[in-house]
Amino acid sequence: MTEPTDQSSEEWWKSFHVLEMADVLLDRSEQQLRTTLEFVQRELGLKRDSHLFDQCCGCGSLSIPLALQGLRVTGCDLFEPYIARAREDAAKQFETGSSTPEFFCADAFKFVPSEPCDAVINWYSSFGYAADDATNQQMLDRAFESLKPGGRFALEIPNVPGLLRRFEPVLVQEGTSRGRAVRIVRTCEPDFELGLLRQTWEWNVEGETAVTRQSAVKMYLPNRVRELLLAAGFDSVRMFGSADGEPYEMDSPRLLVTSGKPA
Repeated sequence: MTEPTDQSSEEWWKSFHVLEMADVLLDRSEQQLRTTLEFVQRELGLKRDSHLFDQCCGCGSLSIPLALQGLRVTGCDLFEPYIARAREDAAKQFETGSSTPEFFCADAFKFVPSEPCDAVINWYSSFGYAADDATNQQMLDRAFESLKPGGRFALEIPNVPGLLRRFEPVLVQEGTSRGRAVRIVRTCEPDFELGLLRQTWEWNVEGETAVTRQSAVKMYLPNRVRELLLAAGFDSVRMFGSADGEPYEMDSPRLLVTSGKPA
């Protein structure tokens, strides 16, 4: 038996997340993490003490490793348990001081760091939550406002052409969270009229009642992502098919886009 949740609000992401999601869906191998960190630092031109804003930082799975490499990092996420976990993990790895990443529980559609940044990242499918372009544009606008002139932005989202070409209506992922087994069943259905990928998620956590939630993510083609970035004021848009830096193609595993704020 599953416990349904109220997803009547269009802003479904405000009540969607559970802590187990980060432990299972954002679990990356050491090689995958290393490749991502290298991509971010290389393509954004980051140096030691560069200030980076991690928009939708989750539990700090990228923020903390980047800070450990000498960057000054600010992260924000709407889900308070993610931020609590990020702060807890950071406290274990950093002595009190300027190198400790700062984490804020805040809405990425609205949040801008108090100090302009050298770079901004938006990773792990954190863009496109709203059903309309105008709302999603706000997140790109905040990224642009967060940057110093000449700063760089990197966005990582699903590769929609490849996703549809290899479409799998049911996906199952298993893992552990806080010592308990977790099984996530995700049922997907494209809504071509509205350009959305509608998803039903069932979280089964060992020892707990299963929870079912819904989400709907905008399916953006690469050209539309470029248009939205240009509308926000970015230039020098480049596209990649993975964090390895390979050129973007239809069957690329992901879509990574970098752009810059004019100097």
